[in-house]
Amino acid sequence: MYRFDPAARRIADPHNATDDETRLRESLVRLASAGERAAAQLGRFDPITGLPTRAQFMDDFAGAVDDGHRSLVLVTLADGRHFNELQRALGHAYSENFIRAGAERLQSLLPPDTVLYHVSLLTFVLFGRETAKPSAPTALVEDIVRAFRPSIVCNNIPIDTRAGVGLAAMTPGAAPGEVLRAALAAAQESRKGFDGWAVYDRGSDAAQMRAFRLLSDLPGALRGEGQFALHFQPRIAMQEGVCTGAEALVRWMHPEFGPVPPGEFVPLAEPTALIGSLTRWVVTHGLRAAAHWQANGHDLRLSINVSPRNLEEPHFVDFLHAELNRFDVDPALLELEFTEGALASNAGLMLEQMARLRRLGFQIAIDDFGSGYSNMGTLGALPAQVLKIDRSLLRSLETDRRKQVLVRSIIQLAHALDFEVVAEGIETREAFRLLCGWDCDAGQGYFMSKALALADFDRWYELRGSKQVFYD
Repeated sequence: MYRFDPAARRIADPHNATDDETRLRESLVRLASAGERAAAQLGRFDPITGLPTRAQFMDDFAGAVDDGHRSLVLVTLADGRHFNELQRALGHAYSENFIRAGAERLQSLLPPDTVLYHVSLLTFVLFGRETAKPSAPTALVEDIVRAFRPSIVCNNIPIDTRAGVGLAAMTPGAAPGEVLRAALAAAQESRKGFDGWAVYDRGSDAAQMRAFRLLSDLPGALRGEGQFALHFQPRIAMQEGVCTGAEALVRWMHPEFGPVPPGEFVPLAEPTALIGSLTRWVVTHGLRAAAHWQANGHDLRLSINVSPRNLEEPHFVDFLHAELNRFDVDPALLELEFTEGALASNAGLMLEQMARLRRLGFQIAIDDFGSGYSNMGTLGALPAQVLKIDRSLLRSLETDRRKQVLVRSIIQLAHALDFEVVAEGIETREAFRLLCGWDCDAGQGYFMSKALALADFDRWYELRGSKQVFYD
């Protein structure tokens, strides 16, 4: 019996082979060779555009540097979110046509001897001979930026490319993967300005690397002990001058970076699944403090910031209810703060979840009101009881006549709609007096107290918060 051995490329026992068997053996050898050639090409050319892939780019990089190329030019056709929307709306076939059309437009700008590589779904690179300078683009870069300002038309549908163009220096001995990453960082940075292109900047890249490191370290920090802590900023009833509650503010002491402000790491976590873990950590530790106050006879309302993404989690409301039962805290003492943009996406689900929270007895607050494009319709749509005026409206309140009119009007309107009004960021005695005169219900800020660790908060409360201490 004859058996083909691909490794040896022969029919076993070839000495006894007939002419037919010899021809069969030769055919199998040719097939094996063709298969090997196909395997060698696998991964070298992109199936959508037919262009050389990232693997080929990595192989060609050293030769390009030796040949006098001094910069890598990278073009991303669209940001990932925009492309996902395109794919969801028009389908995979259309999105592939979009990529092919982008590749063709880019190739039409290049000299005949320039190789264009398709290194990822939306990303193309080429080797440039001119040195990348932040002060002025090369002629080719100008051509690319100009060519991608008009929409790409596929199947008679114009699509805004939102292309980004990044440049990175190529030096002897540089790792191709690192140069590619640097050019991609520059392309992402290019979308922040009007020029449409950017040269790799080590400073902005360091910020991106720090952001990536913080996101990578966040899960472990939440699981461990000692890095995260809650501080509590007292909320003062303006007319009575007593503390009625506190806002829980998370603090992160990173083992390498030191104190990381919440304004840095919370926005990083917001668009990711990590916001769920972060909010749950705050809820659990915050309710532990609320139970501590309750055990000492202090019914202080605890305010916690909640992301709209938390309400998209199927079991988040159940988690809140279970934690309240675990710590035996009255739900009326837990206030959940949502920004005024909570209805920006999936408004139906947001309203349904908030209404459920209200039925369970939670307090709902609209946070940072006035910080963005405040929509008065939001006040009627959200099932909230508390309106928190953003601190930006209180800056220079003592001297800014327009802000005085605006803040006073917000307080009057909110009261007409039966909202309790809380002013955030009160930093001066005069601002406190003005707000008292406009019948603002409550406030928080450095003038009364900064955010305090739990033990410090308890000491402050015993000295000042539980007594009628007027701040005027």
